[in-house]
Amino acid sequence: MEDRSRKISELISLLERHAVREGLNSTSIDNLFLGRATQPDPLQPQIYPPSIVIGAQGRKVVYLEGKRYEYGAGKMMALFVPMVVACEGVEASPEKPMLTAIITIDLNRITEMILNMERLAPSPIKPDTDDASAIFSAPIKDNLLDAVIRLLRTLDNPGEAAILGQSIIDEIYFRILSEEQGGRFRYLLQQRGQIQQIARAVEYIHQNLDKPVSVDELADIVNMSSSGFYKKFKQVMYVSPLQYAKAVKLNRAQAYIMDGKSVTEASSMVGYNNLAQFSREYKRYFGILPSATRMQYEANRKPSIPTASLRRLRRQSSIVNRKS
Repeated sequence: MEDRSRKISELISLLERHAVREGLNSTSIDNLFLGRATQPDPLQPQIYPPSIVIGAQGRKVVYLEGKRYEYGAGKMMALFVPMVVACEGVEASPEKPMLTAIITIDLNRITEMILNMERLAPSPIKPDTDDASAIFSAPIKDNLLDAVIRLLRTLDNPGEAAILGQSIIDEIYFRILSEEQGGRFRYLLQQRGQIQQIARAVEYIHQNLDKPVSVDELADIVNMSSSGFYKKFKQVMYVSPLQYAKAVKLNRAQAYIMDGKSVTEASSMVGYNNLAQFSREYKRYFGILPSATRMQYEANRKPSIPTASLRRLRRQSSIVNRKS
């Protein structure tokens, strides 16, 4: 117990040293970001990218269609596709900020690792649950904690970060896939292809925000029947395909407004031809009109997440490599 407390203390110290700004901090290692929050966040909808979130201090709760996931001191959360959630930061203060390490997930890299694991070990045991979701949270096991600490230590030495960073991230992927809940995802990806099919549909939605989508069109893209696709999408994502598409469009519109776009520009960029309809759905989703978000941008002129870091995270959260 003392050894684990010492490790958590070192994790906190490393994050305190390298997560110097409020919000999301880029690092010299691709796929690695560090988070700092000095005050609680109200419950609000957002889209989490495919990522592994390692909590060192503080606590955040994520709600998804009646299910609750939590990460914070000694707890982690993993998502294998971008998911629409409601998120609430419940423990954070200037004296004891919320500190996290965020590793974005490359699904193709994960798939390659699963193939390598399969060559060396039998297929994972079929899970005793029909839960096909692509998200889970759990306490951080010691071997995963050790790998994260070693990854953060390399940030003190640019040479080590450049040479060792990605190999340690591969180790972290392996540790996650070796977990009991990660093994469930491994089984679903390996045996039934569910995550891959849904991931292709999700990628299409993200890459075609200015176009309307339909269940039939998405089902055709992934070579499934419309009814089978609808059922499987909801099992994995907890929302229907069209609910997901709408949430993605609205979250992206908010980001555009916070980046300086006008409300009219933002609505058009995510496929809304009717500004009044966009405003109604935006208010229903976020609780405020898009014009209020614009006023907030004008007042602050500085999003809580540095724009460069946000753009980099969006870029790296792509779930399917176009080469596949």
